[in-house]
Amino acid sequence: MVPQKTPKIPYTLPKAEMHTHISLALSNEAFIRRVKKKRTDLSLDFLVDRETRYYPDLTKFHGTYESMRHMTNTQQELADTVQGYLERIAREGAIYAEISNSYREGSDFEWQMDAISAGIEAARHNTGIETRIVVTTLRNHGAAKAEAAAQFLSTYKNPYVTGFGLVGDEGVNQFMEFSKALNIAWHEAGLGISPHVAEQHLHNAVDFLEVIPQDALKNHHRDMRRLRIGHGVLIHLSSDLMKEFADKQICMEICLSANKRIGLPEATKIHQIGEKITSQNGNRSITIDRPLTNYYESVSNHPIKSFIDAGIPVCLGSDNPLLMNTNIGKEYSLINQAGVTNMSDHLQLTRNAILYANVDPLTRSRLLSHIDTYESQVKSSDTLPLETTLGYKKAFMD
Repeated sequence: MVPQKTPKIPYTLPKAEMHTHISLALSNEAFIRRVKKKRTDLSLDFLVDRETRYYPDLTKFHGTYESMRHMTNTQQELADTVQGYLERIAREGAIYAEISNSYREGSDFEWQMDAISAGIEAARHNTGIETRIVVTTLRNHGAAKAEAAAQFLSTYKNPYVTGFGLVGDEGVNQFMEFSKALNIAWHEAGLGISPHVAEQHLHNAVDFLEVIPQDALKNHHRDMRRLRIGHGVLIHLSSDLMKEFADKQICMEICLSANKRIGLPEATKIHQIGEKITSQNGNRSITIDRPLTNYYESVSNHPIKSFIDAGIPVCLGSDNPLLMNTNIGKEYSLINQAGVTNMSDHLQLTRNAILYANVDPLTRSRLLSHIDTYESQVKSSDTLPLETTLGYKKAFMD
């Protein structure tokens, strides 16, 4: 039996890219040029052999990522990568993106940020897409490095830097070790917070709720900063966590392709119904009362619809477009496979993204107006709009 292709979401539907690691968001063409110049150990098979972009575990994925790190070595290469990616997703209907770049001590970080900013400005000039930056720190490097990154950002001035995140292997240390870094980012640097949580290990979600700055949970409409989590997919194992995330309206950046393409650790796969997980400080416990869905084998089993039905705000991200063979347009189309087929739900994903974006009120209002415009056009006509709300038009609709 031939599998049915995923129905495409119209390219004109307004979209938002809320989770992408930008330094390796190269186009296929740019990757091919780097391979030919022997800038990586990977071969062209990486693009054509399906299995090369599936990873049995996070360690294998990180190894592949590191083998590609030097593919954007110069300011121009990084600026071109940023500009190229943002312009590509603008043509897919994206009106907004939050892109991430890892903090590194020394001058390299500042020239990288200058390059990323230049790419953002060029893409906005050419397409109108709005973009902000989340600066991340790698959990594998430890809490002291994360604190140093947050402290640096408290004095670093870049108008596009509006968020702080934690990335990397959730199993190498305890989330609670990063409490001070998150508090510095929120209280001293004045940044929104979007750490990776419960992508590979459920206990991270329990600890997250204990250490996140409490005023960040109560800040939804008070200023431009927002609280989100990257991934969060494993919270579907616990009704307790689902309810708390819904009650606290914690937005989740769901990355369907990444969740399917990176395998889970065995310790996560063997969780049992009735098992209790307690935070490191002992203050909070949850009970696993729902089975693990095999979303890592099929997008149709992804719990995103359960999150939406539970009232948890959800938005979408492509994570690592080149390494996952995806883009934000494809991620929006994949939600059809996951059972989210209503256009109003598709638009709500974008609304959630903008409501939880780290932007000023005027920018938020302007971006929301694009969604409202599209919705009113669809409701008043039997045909879909023929161009994006930013003015891009294809000769033929897909």
